[in-house]
Amino acid sequence: MNTTKKGDILEDKVFKIFKELLENDEFYVNRKTSQIFQKKGYYSEKRKSKIIFDVSIESYLPNSKEYSHLIIFECKNLNKNVSVDDIEEFGSKLSQVGEHNTKGFIVSKKGFSKSLINIAKAEKIGLIRVQSNNELEWVNYRKERYKNKIDFFDNNNEPLSAFLNGKTFNNIADLLLELNAIDLYKHYDKFITVPYLTNEQINNIVSRLLKHDTHNNYCVDLNKLTSFLAEKYEMKFEFLSLNNYTLGKIEFEPLKISIEKKLTENRLRFTLCHEIGHLVLHKKILEQRIDLREDNENLFYFDNSTIDYNSKRLEIQANIFAKLLLMPETPFVETVIKFFRENNINKNHLYLDSQPVNKLLVDKLLTKLSLKFKVSKEAAKIRLIEMNLLKEESNSNIYNTIKRLRR
Repeated sequence: MNTTKKGDILEDKVFKIFKELLENDEFYVNRKTSQIFQKKGYYSEKRKSKIIFDVSIESYLPNSKEYSHLIIFECKNLNKNVSVDDIEEFGSKLSQVGEHNTKGFIVSKKGFSKSLINIAKAEKIGLIRVQSNNELEWVNYRKERYKNKIDFFDNNNEPLSAFLNGKTFNNIADLLLELNAIDLYKHYDKFITVPYLTNEQINNIVSRLLKHDTHNNYCVDLNKLTSFLAEKYEMKFEFLSLNNYTLGKIEFEPLKISIEKKLTENRLRFTLCHEIGHLVLHKKILEQRIDLREDNENLFYFDNSTIDYNSKRLEIQANIFAKLLLMPETPFVETVIKFFRENNINKNHLYLDSQPVNKLLVDKLLTKLSLKFKVSKEAAKIRLIEMNLLKEESNSNIYNTIKRLRR
């Protein structure tokens, strides 16, 4: 494959990536006032003609016909690191089309040498590496916005990283936050590293919460729970009509949890405990990055393929938290054991198949658990399956999905 064709392939990929970021409002410029172009020319007074750039984004002020900010991407699909000559030539082109309102990035599938990085710092040119999975690892140089030094690391085969104020950054969003270039980024879970938590770890967290006066006979008391958390976290809880099919949401400035008041009692209780899961488990990793997180019906289904991996992990952990809070392990198991004894069940589990007697027993137990803990039968069923107290004839139950996504 010749160099030109290889360059066109990377250029097309970069255009598609940033077009999607812009359309999804995931880039640092406003999608409503910005446009992205491929192979567009910009006039150079020095050349008396236009310079064609691979990919560009123009941002406009309201009612303005001229762009106020121009972002330019130079794509280098080479088998070696980008050379010093390449960045010097690119820097010259940038200065010819607009030195004060133009931001340039060199995009490469390879690394960047230390000497090139030094020039990039001086010229305020960003460096982006496109990895095999189309993920971007990139650094934005905005020296006019900060005084502290940024150290850049080039580890050949490793993603490019930035070090600032004692912290290491591996994505644009966190770096821009640190530089105060942006205030928050909204619900961009792909930029948030969600730590893995085992069921046992979440259970230990819930157990500490259970030591406080939040339950009546092991059943969550919503008034007690919300009053305790409102004081502990200095926050508010609201039950009101929400828009856009939102069931619940957590906001961080100020800290507040809102729940759709028209939900059935059991669904309202689960949604509330789900949002409290985000509060207790995820507050520290979310509050510095997003202004609010909304949960709708889709996010409660674990196998939704449209949700990115980090969102799945956030939602699964919040769901596990909610189930453990609503159905604490010890009283839950004691209730099941008592049911087994009363119904002369000698095995340590029930089996759900097509037999009427088994169906009746399972439904009877689910009804008992639903009434005691004020949860839906489906939630109680999932809890039984997770604890191996109920086994289904089919192997394609929801617990297998939970196990797969909990990684």
